[in-house]
Amino acid sequence: MKTLQIKTIFAILICTTLFLSCSNDDDDGSSGGGDEFITAKIDGVSFAASTDPATIIGATITNGLLVVQGGDNSGNTISFQVFGYNGVGTYKTGDALTSTNQIMYVTISPVATWSSSGVTSVAGISPGSIEVTSEDGTTVEGTFSFEGYNAQDMTTKNITEGKFKAVLQ
Repeated sequence: MKTLQIKTIFAILICTTLFLSCSNDDDDGSSGGGDEFITAKIDGVSFAASTDPATIIGATITNGLLVVQGGDNSGNTISFQVFGYNGVGTYKTGDALTSTNQIMYVTISPVATWSSSGVTSVAGISPGSIEVTSEDGTTVEGTFSFEGYNAQDMTTKNITEGKFKAVLQ
């Protein structure tokens, strides 16, 4: 349980850093901006990261760590981290205690987190998957799905049909 809390805090810190490092300057679109998205179905309900009035989507690759995050205007967020990232391919989450890859869905009201991490393999939750289909040094794109587990109330959420495209910072 303590490991899940530490991983959650670590992931939130990474995501916060990602958003704080993003510039709010408008660009001329030459960097691929304007067509970013993170969409998914959460227990069958559509989720889309905000692009209006501002794009709340970010991605970075640093020292073999891919981080992608997107939030809606209510503050609900989907984020994922891939450790040992090495380009186009499929990355699993929650498939083993030693897996450090993670996908999270976070809500603001109520404050809650559903995660697919190494701990979810203990809880009998299905592993998650992040498939990077394109990465050109400017943008990263792909799909994801996972069954998220909330350790606080022991509930699950199924996140399906996840798609993303984000400009790398």
